[in-house]
Amino acid sequence: MKTTVEASLLPILRSRGQAEILCAVLANPNREWTLGELAKVSGQSLPTVQREVERAELAALVESRRMGRQRLVKAGPSQIAIQLANLLLWSYGPKFAIAEEFAGIKGIDRLFIFGSWAARYSGIEGYPPQDIDVLVLGDADLSEVFEASHAATRKLQIEVNPKLVSHTWWETTDGSGFRKEIARRPIVEIEVRGAKQSTKTDTGTHRRRSA
Repeated sequence: MKTTVEASLLPILRSRGQAEILCAVLANPNREWTLGELAKVSGQSLPTVQREVERAELAALVESRRMGRQRLVKAGPSQIAIQLANLLLWSYGPKFAIAEEFAGIKGIDRLFIFGSWAARYSGIEGYPPQDIDVLVLGDADLSEVFEASHAATRKLQIEVNPKLVSHTWWETTDGSGFRKEIARRPIVEIEVRGAKQSTKTDTGTHRRRSA
C-alpha cells in the first residue's frame, strides 16, 4: 500500500497511514477505537498502528486505556488535537465521513469518491477540491442518498455531490462522457458498512495520472 503523504493534501505528517489513523481518532472524539479497527481503516499493520498510537499519546493527541486484552484509543483533550482534527477532517475526512453517513443505506453495492478530491488523495497536484463527488452504485433510495450527502456536507463543511447509477453501470458500453471521465481519473472506493448489498461488479481502483 502507498503510505507517503503527498504535498497536495497534508504535507506536515510523516505518512498517509499516520494521517488516516489520526483522522479516524481525532475526527470522532466520542468514539473509542481498538488497534485492530485502526489497522483496518488505515490499511496499516498492527505493529505500525501501535507505534503511531504511542507517538500520538506522547504528544497528548490521543489517550488510551486497557479493557481486558484490548487497547482502546480515543482523542486527547488538548487544543492541539482539536485543531489538528479540523485539518485532518478536511484533508482525509471524506473517506470516514462518507462511510459513516452512507452506512446502512439499503441497496448500495459500491461507493466511491471521484473528481478533484480523489485526484489530490492519489497524489496529483492541483487546486484544493471545492466539493466532494460521490458515485453510488446500486438501487438505493435517492432521497436517502441525498440525506446522507447533506449530513456529510454539514460534517465536512464542503459540499458533497452524489451521483446514483445502477449496479450494472460499469458493465455498460454506451461510452458516455461521464463514464469515460470516471474511467480515466483516480477513484477511491469507500467501505460500505451495514448496507444490504446485492451483486457486486469488478471495477478496480483507477490511478491514472491526470488531474
